[in-house]
Amino acid sequence: MSSSPNTIRQVRQEILVARPFAQEFGTNHVNIDPSDVQALFARHYFYFAALATLGTLQIAVATGGHRGLWLTPSRNATRLIGILLICAGIALFFLMPLWVEGPWATGSVAADSATREWGKANWQDLGAARNVNDINGGLSGTGQATWFPLGALIAFVVSVGAGTANRKLFPGRMNQPVERPDGTDGIALTATHSYFDALKISWRRFRVELPSEASRLLALSHRWSISVAIWRRFHR
Repeated sequence: MSSSPNTIRQVRQEILVARPFAQEFGTNHVNIDPSDVQALFARHYFYFAALATLGTLQIAVATGGHRGLWLTPSRNATRLIGILLICAGIALFFLMPLWVEGPWATGSVAADSATREWGKANWQDLGAARNVNDINGGLSGTGQATWFPLGALIAFVVSVGAGTANRKLFPGRMNQPVERPDGTDGIALTATHSYFDALKISWRRFRVELPSEASRLLALSHRWSISVAIWRRFHR
């Protein structure tokens, strides 16, 4: 039974169309679940965000003298630890593919992240190891917007806990007198108090000053309201 030229031509076209899909999803490449890649990237990014944010926060509070948030009783030690934490977060995030298996196996790191294989990276492929499209499991902008605030929150909680413990364990070094103007509240109180004590003082002052402050703001807003402006316009 002979085949018509049109049938042969149609079969050839189908083969040409199906060939790219066979090359991409065939047995020559390891099938990597994008959810596994996403979970790995999210975990590593969370470590990086928490460490880098904690280091930045420690440098800031050490420079500003907010002892209630220090990791150590010493200003210089706290500042040094902050610098080391930032460096550790960056190094951990970008160097981790050298000893942690992921979608960056040696020889498979290329521009097309769909052809990645699971394994450990080498120094030559390290620069592009994290360059994975979010469609293939890379960390998307939404994921970064979720994990970075969470890492920052953990960094703040660690700072509050360490500062509170330092004031109890080293009262002589943490309770040194600090000059501050009268009426200081908010985060400035952590120079002489723990975060929780500063929060109590600020909340107490807020409750006392709320009625008078609300009245002042209402009077100010009424002064510039539309109805008052119109009344002034026609009653000069």
